[in-house]
Amino acid sequence: MAFWIRDATLTIGNKQYSLGGLNFTFEIPFEDSDEPPVATVKVTNLSAATRAGIKKNDPVVLNAGYEGDVGCILIGKVVGLKHKQANTDWTSTLTVQPCADEILGSLINKTYAKGIKASAIVRDLLNIFGVEVSKCELTEDISYPRGRVCRGNLKQVLTEIVVNECKSRFIIRATGQIYITKADDGINNGVTLTSATGLLRADEEKVAIPYETDLNSQKTGEDRDDDTISRSCLLNYRIATAEVVKIQSSNLNGRFIVVKGSHKGGRTGDWETSMELKPY
Repeated sequence: MAFWIRDATLTIGNKQYSLGGLNFTFEIPFEDSDEPPVATVKVTNLSAATRAGIKKNDPVVLNAGYEGDVGCILIGKVVGLKHKQANTDWTSTLTVQPCADEILGSLINKTYAKGIKASAIVRDLLNIFGVEVSKCELTEDISYPRGRVCRGNLKQVLTEIVVNECKSRFIIRATGQIYITKADDGINNGVTLTSATGLLRADEEKVAIPYETDLNSQKTGEDRDDDTISRSCLLNYRIATAEVVKIQSSNLNGRFIVVKGSHKGGRTGDWETSMELKPY
């Protein structure tokens, strides 16, 4: 079955490479944060001209999955670059910053009228800079009787409104997708993990957790519990921060929300998605 035959494409600047044609590896961490961590891509034996042509801020796009089922796991720009030679081989290490962070670093200075709601301000700010929002739902859609002044870094202003004032979650994924959700809500794209769909065995888990648990441990800020459950599966581009995942195995059954994790892969070795989970 083609499902398990790994496939990936890497775009750097205006050049695109396939995993079959160029040996590259990647590690793309993700976490519940408005500041997505940088990713690392290592490429072996680029030509001298290509190595010289890679510049800071060049766009980077990485799609990964399996033959017939490939999806995006990273859209960003080069913020760090290092070339190293060992014998006849050259390894180019790219540090990549997710792209939404650049837009959200823009400066804003705007005053909103009396009585405006937070949701209207958030949507207007995002529209001004052309930021695409995959979901926008606030836990508390508060009103501002005296209006509101929004001044400073766009991400800082949005974080203040969404997280501090509306008690909601502000998520930027490594693909540049932005989600604004209620504090207790996850993003549900129907991901189910079993041994047949790529769930890897976890020998350290000894205690079974009831299926479809009612416990919802998602909290914001300092109230968040540090206890998580670690699981891994064969690389799954659908899994990212705040994704709701249904797990069915001999020792773990239920719905969980992804707190953080990473995608790792290459021609050989790891080709997996690791997750830290909480009951949902």
